[in-house]
Amino acid sequence: MRVIAGTYKNRMLEFKKNKEIRPTKQIVKKSFFDSIFYIIENSVFIDLFAGNGFMGIEALSRGAKKVFFVDKDDTFIKKNLQNLNISSDKFEIYRMDVFNFLNLNVVENADIVYIDAPYSMKIDELVVFLLKKLKKDAIVCVESNEMVENEHVFKIKQFGNSILNYLR
Repeated sequence: MRVIAGTYKNRMLEFKKNKEIRPTKQIVKKSFFDSIFYIIENSVFIDLFAGNGFMGIEALSRGAKKVFFVDKDDTFIKKNLQNLNISSDKFEIYRMDVFNFLNLNVVENADIVYIDAPYSMKIDELVVFLLKKLKKDAIVCVESNEMVENEHVFKIKQFGNSILNYLR
């Protein structure tokens, strides 16, 4: 896997290879960032269920001013950030359960939230709770294997068994 565009373009990223972690495909990542190109510069980006940190790192590469990485295992997030020599004032890592993170006062400042939960996890309640905490113009994107049933969905893009659900 590599960074697609921006400051760290073409830099390789390490990732854990096992059945539990499903890195976001390059085509999905490209489509997502092409969709939000107009707001990524100087944005606050939250990468929920960050896994290896690919989405948050791509956001930093494309000009996000701050990224919050949230995952129970931060091993590869730390490795990738260190390998790219990204300044620690550009990110914060929260090694915790996503639901606990959402109770912190960090979420209200987000411009963009990317959710890449395990496909087997039901995240309807998480999305509803998150939308209540975010500012009105913030964008939430849920990568899933099914469409999100919510009145705030404004765009859906499908790539094989991966579906990007955009909510505002």
